[in-house]
Amino acid sequence: MPSENVTAHPVQLRYVLTSDDLLDGFVAQNRSIARPWYLRWLSALLTVGLLAVVFVFSAMAGNVAPGTAVVGGVVLFVVVVPVVVGFSLLLRRIFGGSRWIYRLHVRQIMRGNPALSQPMQTTVTDTGVHLSSAAGQSTTSWVQHPLHVETDRSFVLLASERRGGAVLVLPKRGLDAAGPAPLRSLLSAYSRRIS
Repeated sequence: MPSENVTAHPVQLRYVLTSDDLLDGFVAQNRSIARPWYLRWLSALLTVGLLAVVFVFSAMAGNVAPGTAVVGGVVLFVVVVPVVVGFSLLLRRIFGGSRWIYRLHVRQIMRGNPALSQPMQTTVTDTGVHLSSAAGQSTTSWVQHPLHVETDRSFVLLASERRGGAVLVLPKRGLDAAGPAPLRSLLSAYSRRIS
């Protein structure tokens, strides 16, 4: 959402990117992008569907008596479905959603790209985001990051509303004494905030 009427001073950030910063960005992207209901319950649906298919084929083959088929169907939907759903919810609570898998990805990304651990200077202007470090320089325009998410730790620029899109993390600790307000206003002028 470029805005030609907005004139803002450039905002500079100086920081060293950490694993926690990247993790915060990936989790923010995951949390802010909506998923269809059936993807959230995929494991429960697949388990119940598989059991139902096996049960129906057994009943059609004559391996199950007619009275037993009704009792089996009731047991399937009264006992098995709540157990599978409860187990799925328990696993989500234990593993903290997708945070644990992102932690593994972040470790690999940081290990495979040592340049990410070098001091960085980022300048956010009305034309886009300019990154520079000892490894090199990069400039991205606002067209490449039309969305952003704000967390307690950082601003996360997103390339799209789909999973797997590019994520650019701007840690708030890299801001100067002015705080996050100037960066927040600049981002709201040139990209759409999603929550």
